[in-house]
Amino acid sequence: MDINSTSKKMPRFFQFDKVLFTVMFIALPGIILDGIVEFNEGGFSFYFKRGVITFLIVTVGFFLQKASIIRKSRLLTLSVYAIVLGMMSSLFYGIQDPNFQFEPFFLKVEVIVSLLFFAVGMLVHFRHIIFLLAINFIFIALCMFFYPNFPIEKFGFYGVIVSGGGLMAYFCQRMLVQLSRKVKEANRLISIKNEELKEMNQSKDDLFRIIGHDLRTPFYQLRSLIDMVDEVDNDQERDQIKDMIKEAANKGNNLLEDLLEWGNIYKKQSQILLETKEISVIVDKVFAFSDLKRKKKEISLINKLPKDLKVTINPAMMETVMRNLIANAIKFSHRGSNIIVKSEKIGGQIRIAIEDNGIGMQNDYLYDLFTEEKNSSTAGTENERGTGFGLSIAKKLVEKQNGILEIESEYNKGTTINLYFPHGMSA
Repeated sequence: MDINSTSKKMPRFFQFDKVLFTVMFIALPGIILDGIVEFNEGGFSFYFKRGVITFLIVTVGFFLQKASIIRKSRLLTLSVYAIVLGMMSSLFYGIQDPNFQFEPFFLKVEVIVSLLFFAVGMLVHFRHIIFLLAINFIFIALCMFFYPNFPIEKFGFYGVIVSGGGLMAYFCQRMLVQLSRKVKEANRLISIKNEELKEMNQSKDDLFRIIGHDLRTPFYQLRSLIDMVDEVDNDQERDQIKDMIKEAANKGNNLLEDLLEWGNIYKKQSQILLETKEISVIVDKVFAFSDLKRKKKEISLINKLPKDLKVTINPAMMETVMRNLIANAIKFSHRGSNIIVKSEKIGGQIRIAIEDNGIGMQNDYLYDLFTEEKNSSTAGTENERGTGFGLSIAKKLVEKQNGILEIESEYNKGTTINLYFPHGMSA
């Protein structure tokens, strides 16, 4: 036999189960020992046969439970009621037996009942404590009827002790149930808080990535423009470049303010405020932001979105999405090519497509594209570098706006990024 498979089975076989433990190691041994005592005292007497019948009932119940015919809770209640009713039924035989010792028998029954109160009440349901209390009162009443000479004070004493113990078990069980519910609720709340904390930490990391990723463009523009200042001798061109530097700085400042403004909402995992906006305006703004990069590679950015097309989005988030997707498209497009943004209505959705004719992606890369531990930057067509988080950021932000991001790509032929949003209002 395989040692590993054996080691896997052993913990399961020896797994502690309170109900089965009570039946196998308390109820059955107790019945057997009681039967041995009765056999030693009276041979094959009624009391011994009663023990045998009780043993058979519990054993049959055990095998029925192992065969999944009855539940474990039913096995325990069957065992408890078989023992209690079996013991109490001996009263009707004892009243006909002149050698019957009533007081030891009565005390024995009461002790067993008090013990079983806790077993069935704690492990199955506390309503059984009430049932056993009722059965015990009936038993005491019958004993008082058949043995009127037995001191009533002892009946009262045993009845109060057993009933009091049963009621204590009842209230203890109620307290345990309420405590257990409170503990479960506390654990549930702790689990929720842990998930919220985990999400907040993830959101914080994502926010840093977004800010870092988006601020690369204005800094790249500033660096390029500053380098150009030293390369020109014409004062007019130098003044134009200075104006472009100011414009790039303003764009970077505005971008940072926008990112910080909605970043507070994003990192808190709050309800994202969605608005119905013209998507074409956002794309034009992103085109203007990306103007220096696309001019450097002589790429044409073409906005084919209808001016009246409205989509329910978060404008700041959508701007970040488009900045990332357009930047990626420029990065992987060939010099002099086109990048087209267009749309179509599909059922109840609007598809916004960003198409390029760049280098595309292989299937293996597409498969691991959104796996964070495998996320890495790939050089662009002119050896541009990046962080590797652009598409991952865009996908998360699209999903926060109730959208879906999908990629169609063919190696050496180009890539299309499809954004699907619920259809908003159209003018």
